[in-house]
Amino acid sequence: MDNASNLIKSANEFLDSLSELNNKLKEVVIKIKNKNIDEIELNNIISTLEENLKTLQNLKSKMEFLEFDYPYKNVGKLRGSYDSEGLQEIANYSSYLRRIASEKKGILERVKHALVAHKIALGHLSEDIGNINLPPSLPLDGSYKKIMSEFPPYLINTYKEFLDILEPKGRGILTSYTVSFIVIDKGKREFKRIKVEDKNYEKYIKEKYGNVIITSIKRNYSKNKIIDDQYVRRVLAIGYLNTYKDEIEKTIEEKLNRLLSKEDKKYLKKYLELTSTFKAEEDVSGGILDIRCVEEKKLKELELKEMLEKEGLYKNGEPIDSLKEAIKLKNELSKKISFDILIKRFSEDVFKFYLYKTPDERARSNLFPSIMITPQKGFLTWMKVEGVDCVNVLDLKFKLEEELPKYQIPLKNVGGVALYLIHDWDVVERFNFDKKEIEDLLKKIALIEPLKEILISKNVDIKKLEKFGKVKKEKTKKFLSLLGGL
Repeated sequence: MDNASNLIKSANEFLDSLSELNNKLKEVVIKIKNKNIDEIELNNIISTLEENLKTLQNLKSKMEFLEFDYPYKNVGKLRGSYDSEGLQEIANYSSYLRRIASEKKGILERVKHALVAHKIALGHLSEDIGNINLPPSLPLDGSYKKIMSEFPPYLINTYKEFLDILEPKGRGILTSYTVSFIVIDKGKREFKRIKVEDKNYEKYIKEKYGNVIITSIKRNYSKNKIIDDQYVRRVLAIGYLNTYKDEIEKTIEEKLNRLLSKEDKKYLKKYLELTSTFKAEEDVSGGILDIRCVEEKKLKELELKEMLEKEGLYKNGEPIDSLKEAIKLKNELSKKISFDILIKRFSEDVFKFYLYKTPDERARSNLFPSIMITPQKGFLTWMKVEGVDCVNVLDLKFKLEEELPKYQIPLKNVGGVALYLIHDWDVVERFNFDKKEIEDLLKKIALIEPLKEILISKNVDIKKLEKFGKVKKEKTKKFLSLLGGL
């Protein structure tokens, strides 16, 4: 037990010592943005994160060796016949064991969150496509609940909604359809069964097989999560919300300013000022209901309502109509805007991660630890990047990653090819791919006939590719005719 107690103490001391690290990272990020960062200073903060990561991994290993991950295993196992004094001693000892077990569980959870936060911070600081705004907002000391406690209620709801995307509930993610159908060719009936990832499976089948008779459709679901590790999911959700909470609040305020009248804005502002000073106390502590707290809370609520009525914001215990509508609008906007901005910012980073990196690079990266290396389309439907069909671009890129190695074609710049084939050169250049390099890759792909069928199945306009093949074929033809004239 002494070993466990000492480990708990040293882990807490180490984690508490990290509380200033976020401020140091903020200073570094500001300098990076202003392009006046000293390379030594950047290397120092990266070294600090790496050293911390080693310490955290060591703490986690020691805790797991001492079974901190199964802390309640031996609690309540004492049995036998005892007198009342013995029973009291056992009860006291069991209570002590439960307290230690709770401390073990709590500190291991904190270490795991801190460890993940350090990995992600290192990834986003060190890798070219990292989001440098993110590291200072991560729970580097493992206290993710402390950051959450400072969020307004609507951001806590957004946090939960975001986790639902990363960890699907119920049957899981709809990934494909297994469609059975009959094809009629020259008066003969032929039975077929195929798997289709496209939700417009009827259109896909009609384009490929013509008119058919569909006999059955089976929906295929996956319980897999796009980010497998629960600690990574929590840390990313907290980190992105913490990074963009100012942008979210500013957008909500701007929208309210446009939609509310001057008088409604005045009512809402006054209401928020008054209610922000009112903090509801917890009624339950340790499973015991304290009637005094309940009565005190009721009294405070009455005082608040009286104050609001004096200010002309309430009437007969309810908000006046214009205030009620303003509160309703603010709640609706807060929920929608916070979720939209969170998904937008997260999508931009994940899209770039999949777009630029090869499968091997994705497996080694710390930008999004435990993320699926090559997800199916169904896992990407939440993604929203302005002006880009994320799902189909990435789906095509992943298919090319699978096929091109068969022809000894390197996977660098495949993301640019996918952008061109789904969109056009303006989007390719928007994501900073070199046009000449993409054209060279397209010329190689255009000569591979088996790839064309695959591209057609991915709804690619094959003419966009074939024109690159024609250039090479015409040059080859000219060269051969010259040879023939010798």
